[in-house]
Amino acid sequence: MLNKNLFLGGNIERKKQNYLNMLYNILEMPNGNDKVETFIKLYTSYCKFCYQHKLNTYNLELFTRATMLFIIESRPLEYGIDNTKKQEALYRLEKVLVNRKNGIPDGISIEDANLILATNVQNARICLSNDSKDFFEDSLAGSCGLSQAITTFPLLELGVKMTINNTSSLPDCECRHAFATCTLPIKHHNQIYERQFLIDATYRQFFLAIECNEGRYFTGDPRFKGKVAPSAGYYVCKTPEGISFATELLKKGYVELTEDNAKIYGNGFSCESIYLSTPINDRKRIINHTGKEYINAINNKNLQESLDYTTDELKKYGYNVSLHNHIGHIKRVTEEEISTNRRKSV
Repeated sequence: MLNKNLFLGGNIERKKQNYLNMLYNILEMPNGNDKVETFIKLYTSYCKFCYQHKLNTYNLELFTRATMLFIIESRPLEYGIDNTKKQEALYRLEKVLVNRKNGIPDGISIEDANLILATNVQNARICLSNDSKDFFEDSLAGSCGLSQAITTFPLLELGVKMTINNTSSLPDCECRHAFATCTLPIKHHNQIYERQFLIDATYRQFFLAIECNEGRYFTGDPRFKGKVAPSAGYYVCKTPEGISFATELLKKGYVELTEDNAKIYGNGFSCESIYLSTPINDRKRIINHTGKEYINAINNKNLQESLDYTTDELKKYGYNVSLHNHIGHIKRVTEEEISTNRRKSV
């Protein structure tokens, strides 16, 4: 329970500090829905209080402590990759792609496709965790460009059709987040289907409780010049379909890019451009973008971007750029390393 007496009397700065102290205390609570809901409720009140008194809401210590509190269960899967089965699936894919180049219709099984995509995501997670990130707990904010490159190059090496994208190319979207898609030929009951998959191994950063709440509309952080809105996860999780989609992508690191999924994924980022000052007609337009519009933007070659890294740079830093190489387990970061990283960021 919140102690309302903490906010009675005293000067404005003292009241602000009381809010912060209460927020720190909530972050020390055991994890659970009550913790998230309590934090969001108080943080929203804190932001409105600061907005009313023209105070900056940003507090480095608070943001640093809150980097592991998410609005939904989002712990990534660790795939147990059987390297023998993985090699067999890769060889079958390579054979299929050669056949298709020679005009022979062919495809791989959905089981092979899932194994290859899981291997690709696992490879990226291993690379990122080797950067002293606790992949199972970290939001991975700022790692999207590197993740995009690590998941793209190994598939390009195999000859898979890819798109290299940034959310800034999506309709009415002002935020920048790197992701990619791949298209695989799937053979099922002697029919061949072109299936497109969205790959985003760092999507988790958009589901932090401190950024997924209505308080974000009232932030006094001058860095954003009044243009602030809740993060994409806030909008995605407004519907059961959105929660189901997010849970799958957050855990697996990839998901099939259907029109429904494209609508949920893209609209979350577009809605980040809806501010308190956004006119009603603009809000309606942004909210009503269709899945087809988002897929068209993703596949538009004129809107695709270049990768932030080259294969030589990835090799130089010790990152794996071939799925034929051994795919192991994600490195566990020790509590000491986590504490050290936190101290460096404060």
